[in-house]
Amino acid sequence: MRKKRKKILFIILAVLAILVAAVFYFLPVRLVVHTLFLGPEYRTEVRLDDTIHFVFNGRHMVFKAEVNGEPDTLIYDSGVNSLMVMMYTPSTRPEGMKFYRHRVTGADKKSSIKSTTLPVNIGTSMINNTGIGFAVLNPEPSICEKYPISKHHLLGSESFNIGHYMMDFTHREIRFIKYSESIDTTGFVPIKCAVKRNALWVYPQIDGVEYECIFDTGNGNAGFLLKDEQRVKNPQVNDYVYEGSYGNSIGGQVKRQRFVRAPQRTFSLGNADKSVDITYVKDLPFNNMGLKAISQFDWIVSASAYVPKVYVRPNVTDEVEPFDFPRYKLIVADGKLKISSRLLDGKEVFKVGDRIVSVNGEEITEENICYYYDLLTENTDWSGFEIRVK
Repeated sequence: MRKKRKKILFIILAVLAILVAAVFYFLPVRLVVHTLFLGPEYRTEVRLDDTIHFVFNGRHMVFKAEVNGEPDTLIYDSGVNSLMVMMYTPSTRPEGMKFYRHRVTGADKKSSIKSTTLPVNIGTSMINNTGIGFAVLNPEPSICEKYPISKHHLLGSESFNIGHYMMDFTHREIRFIKYSESIDTTGFVPIKCAVKRNALWVYPQIDGVEYECIFDTGNGNAGFLLKDEQRVKNPQVNDYVYEGSYGNSIGGQVKRQRFVRAPQRTFSLGNADKSVDITYVKDLPFNNMGLKAISQFDWIVSASAYVPKVYVRPNVTDEVEPFDFPRYKLIVADGKLKISSRLLDGKEVFKVGDRIVSVNGEEITEENICYYYDLLTENTDWSGFEIRVK
């Protein structure tokens, strides 16, 4: 009888262990992660009437803060519905920290990354928040990247889940609004919104069609990232069709595929029309409104899960970036200069994955690789260069 009880107890413990392991294995690090707060002694402290000033650094919202007592710079990424994602590479990995492989739900839903959980304390001029964050082990950034995302930790949407706040892109600041105050929405218009999976969702119209989009300040590459298999198969006249990687997500570049870029498409939000570029892809877990579109408005957000409210007004100082038409995009990986994507228009000469070994007769070396990366990236027309690939 005693052996039978031990056997049953062993089976129960084994099942529980499998369930716990499965939860951690299938926990997506991006967009579906729920913060696990440590208890009532770690309640969020809010310093009222304070303001976070941010700057744009390579199309990201960057500001100063303290992370676990050390001064740091953070990127506000509202697409991460966690307290925080701490970004490490093999060279910056804290000694003794172990990482485990997890699936990712985000721009590349089929990818997996190495991550772990850890206690995090975040201090800014606006909030002091303590809870569980995620640490992600990224590959080393390209030596030629000016603004690698892995250089900064990511502040997730749950860090601002403290009531009402205003994202003022006109003056580049985030301001907290006290619960006791009535919200002054003069000049703002209410828009349709929702809070799901601990993230904010909005509903802009593009070409008269309403799209449900996650509100993602961490996406600085495209105004909108939309799932549309038919648009990819049957692009419109002014669309640009590419193959390769269309951007970065946590853990590195998204996998190679065919995608479409549509320049200066009109979208509507809060009775205002704006223009932005849109990237259409075949396979995407959800639509995404990125920073290039978000920053064309000022926002008042009350992100309560029960009665969320969002107000917008057109940004009075925004400048529409000209859409560039690169025939090829490059990446530096393992000390090699490679083509990461190419325009498909019948004139393509090089293939995705080709390694550029020389330009105008000069061999690519460790000393000049960034020079030629910049030179070829800044020139959309390569017809004036003699380029040899391998």
